Amino acid sequence: MSKRAIWCVVALSVAGLVQAQGQRPAGSLPGTFTHIPKADVERVQQQIFRMEIPNDAPVRMVDAGRYNLGAYTLFMQPTTRPAGAPANGFYHRDIAEVYLLVSGSGSWRVGGEIENPVEEPDDRSRREVRGPSVTGTLKGFTDQKLNAGDILIVGPGVPHSPGDFTEPTKIIRVAIDPHKVMPLVPAPAGYTPKAVPVSTARPTPNLPGAWAYVSKADIDKLMKDMEQPGVYGDQAVRTIDLPTINYRVGLYVLHTRMMPATPPTPAKNGWYHTSIAEIYYFPRGAGSFMVGGTLENPTQDDPKSYATTTVRGPSVSGRFKGATMQKTEAGDLLIIPTGVPHTPTVITAAPRDILRIAIDPDHVLPLK
Repeated sequence: MSKRAIWCVVALSVAGLVQAQGQRPAGSLPGTFTHIPKADVERVQQQIFRMEIPNDAPVRMVDAGRYNLGAYTLFMQPTTRPAGAPANGFYHRDIAEVYLLVSGSGSWRVGGEIENPVEEPDDRSRREVRGPSVTGTLKGFTDQKLNAGDILIVGPGVPHSPGDFTEPTKIIRVAIDPHKVMPLVPAPAGYTPKAVPVSTARPTPNLPGAWAYVSKADIDKLMKDMEQPGVYGDQAVRTIDLPTINYRVGLYVLHTRMMPATPPTPAKNGWYHTSIAEIYYFPRGAGSFMVGGTLENPTQDDPKSYATTTVRGPSVSGRFKGATMQKTEAGDLLIIPTGVPHTPTVITAAPRDILRIAIDPDHVLPLK
């Protein structure tokens, strides 16, 4: 039985367990959270700028159970493609990506197909950056303009490549790797990366896939709407299906406009999810997350509640035991696998904005 099949069986077994009438769910599931401070991202960006390492370099790649999840970074310099020059690009067979434009502006070529597609050789890009991929000349693509704060979701099989950039531009690339073709970073002791043979079959111009552009203006509008009384504090911006890997990926926003009126105290209760994993990015503000440990008196969330049906899928709530109060600042990332207890807690600088990328292999979240 394949690892993917095994994880599917595990997920179904867990779901059955926590939904069993009269049976208390576990206080947590196997998994470890990963905090990526802004300083780690900037260190890699500066190494790229000084040409000490190639562009598009890993900051962290971790084993999140059913898949690997990671953060890479690019530091693009101003470029312009000569008029009439062909636009080269690639698509990935396995990984999905979420590009977060941290600063700067430019464009990304995305969609269409690849003319004269060629399987990428076993080089650094294939082994360390993007896994098995197909390269060639792009045809029929969209030249998607990007500005600071914009987000681009690119599924496996979708041709793409960096376009022209008008100023130095910093990008965080979130990689979702369901087949674990990408190496873990840093490599654990005794770890051997998965060997993936180069396909000898003639590649197709693209694979069934999807991509989505989310502008900063769309995000800002949603955050403004969230400031109205009675609006739930975790809202979807966009959720799409990625047919090549049969996953769903969503982008959500948490927004707090002002500091609380009363002195903040650490959260005592939290939850974990039984289907989705999450990567949190903190573009503005500062605060803390309670994360890790286990839950005392764990209780399955109401399957008909708004949170379950719309925001996070099947989840378990309870009182924290042994959790870490992880401080977060603007520019940090936090990877939280399925089954790891967590909740946002103390806010120390407002406005505080959080972008939540939800990885949903079981399609428990609605499309938007």
